[in-house]
Amino acid sequence: DASGRYAFRTIRPVAYPGRTPHIHFKVHAPGAGRLTTQLYVADEPQNATDGVLNAIRDRNARASVIVRLEEAGEIEAGALKGTFDIVLDI
Repeated sequence: DASGRYAFRTIRPVAYPGRTPHIHFKVHAPGAGRLTTQLYVADEPQNATDGVLNAIRDRNARASVIVRLEEAGEIEAGALKGTFDIVLDI
């Protein structure tokens, strides 16, 4: 929206060979470069061995792409929600 907020709805990601569950994002804004990032789900066992996630050496940067999901019954039964901040340098 005009304030830079976003929301989306998806299914919970699942692992595939060699990768932990994650969601890809490609974001751009006028006058800014394109940011490609991934959201990872907290407490997934495969997080410990995912090469892309663990290539992020800075602990704070790595933590910033891992999202804890929580129950969101107000959305619908069985739904989960999380917060993932995407910051563009513009």
